[in-house]
Amino acid sequence: MQKTSTTFHLKFFSLFAMFIITLPVYATMASKSTEIIMKTDKPIWEIGAFLAVFNAPLYPAAAESQGKVLPVPFVIYRGERLRVGEDGIIKAMAVDKPRFKIDLSLGAAFNANSDDAKVREGMPDLDFIFEVGPEVSIMLSNTDASETWLNLQFRKVFSSDFSRIDDRGYIFQPEISYQGKQLFSDNDSFKFTFAPLFATNKTHQYFYQVDEKYSTTERPAYDAKGGYLGSELVLVNRFKVRHDISIFVSSKLGFYKGASNVDSPLFKKDFNYALGVGFKWTLYQSN
Repeated sequence: MQKTSTTFHLKFFSLFAMFIITLPVYATMASKSTEIIMKTDKPIWEIGAFLAVFNAPLYPAAAESQGKVLPVPFVIYRGERLRVGEDGIIKAMAVDKPRFKIDLSLGAAFNANSDDAKVREGMPDLDFIFEVGPEVSIMLSNTDASETWLNLQFRKVFSSDFSRIDDRGYIFQPEISYQGKQLFSDNDSFKFTFAPLFATNKTHQYFYQVDEKYSTTERPAYDAKGGYLGSELVLVNRFKVRHDISIFVSSKLGFYKGASNVDSPLFKKDFNYALGVGFKWTLYQSN
């Protein structure tokens, strides 16, 4: 009986992890990239399914990548003071003026098996990563076809294998965001962002630290330090196939030259890229 219960909980946590991790993926690829651009009236409720397929590095500046295929349900609620799944996961409309906003910034990343990265063989696996914190947004320009924002994001970082939660420091991410439409066709909208990332030593240690007990002749001990983590360039496109079906294409370039821990034996590449495709199918929406 105990074995059955343990197996059930492991399956539950695995499904829960996939759902939580994919929520920011959906929010980034689906809602956040098009909320301001699409000026037409939207329903208060929207329910459907979202399928994400993507390939991304195991960690920043890693040599290896991993692929994921994740189907998840989604719910969007567009209330006057609270929004769920629109421009983020949960957004309280405490301050939301035409040129100034205060929101909740979220981030997440999948776990990674150290055996999948040659340089990390014998080291502990990387757990799921969760990030949460405030975001202050200031509009820099506004036209009928586009908007440009400065987003100042400060997030607390945690890692978890769902049996424990560990503190991984803080990330500061100042971001320039440009949103427009008709980049490739008459039915598409897009969001282009550029952001340098700065993190405390705990965050860098999680990716680049090599304790003495894990050191080898090819992987010497290394004490990671905080500072510049790298810069990211992201382009997300939304193509509306019909009123209830949209396709999203996401690409991210990571630039890590000059980062604080380039001397770590775990720091392998100055440049990374990630690709993703999403399919959104709305099954129900309110009138």
